[in-house]
Order: sequence, then C-alpha cells, then structure tokens
Amino acid sequence: MSVFTEINPGDILCVNRGLYKHYGIYIGNSKVVHYAASDGDFGINVSVHKTTLRKFEDGGVAQVVKLSGIGKPAKQFSPEETVRRAQSRIGEKNYNLLFNNCEHFALWCKTGMNKSGQVEKAAGTVILVGAAIILTKLITSAEDNGV
Repeated sequence: MSVFTEINPGDILCVNRGLYKHYGIYIGNSKVVHYAASDGDFGINVSVHKTTLRKFEDGGVAQVVKLSGIGKPAKQFSPEETVRRAQSRIGEKNYNLLFNNCEHFALWCKTGMNKSGQVEKAAGTVILVGAAIILTKLITSAEDNGV
C-alpha cells in the first residue's frame, strides 16, 4: 500500500496512532465513515458511524491509502460504490478486533475483501514467538534428559 495526501470520496484513509493504524472511508464534505467508539477508536458502543475528518484524525494526519503492488486486490469498487457500501453499514455494532475492525471495514468497502494486514502481521508474530518458546522447551527438555 502506498500513501497520498489528496483526499477524494471513496478513498481509504489511514491515521497512524503509533501502536496501530486507524482506517475509515472518506465520503466527502470533510466526513469519514469508520468503525470506532463515539469518543475514540476503542471503548464502549463501538459502531460504524459518520464523523468529521478532524475527529477521525484526532490530532494525527489522515493519509489516503492506495492499494497497489503485489497483493493488490483484483477488484476495487468505484468511489461512489465505496461510499455507498460504507454508508450501508452505518449503525453496525459487530466490532471484533481480530475479525471485524476498522481496517477490515475500510478494505471491505473498497474491495469486498474482509482483511486486516495489522491483524495478520500480529498473528504471524504471535505464531513465531509461540514456536520459539516451544522449540526452546523441547531443546531444554532434551538436554535435561541427556539427549
């Protein structure tokens, strides 16, 4: 994915929050539809809702995400269809950090794919760490048994 600064309706927006990135769909007139709590990215009553670009940025800088390069989805909806898809889910309250978060939502609106690169990367890290722990225990156990 590459990042641009000119914002148009139907664009996926991303704000880097440090430990994670927050995503939404720009629908025009300085409005964004995203999956978040009404008072921040996380909290009580997380839902898909419309907010201002300023509130979405929350002190950060929104950047446009362009899907490109290896792994680029074959299908990308038009800006109008992307906006329609985002607005069709306003009010939804099925947030799940691993399976239905703000990145899943934004990519679904634009491509129909329910994916989160952040979750996939984190899951890969957890698997690697888990494998390292198991391997270390196996080696330690073998050494303790004189193997």
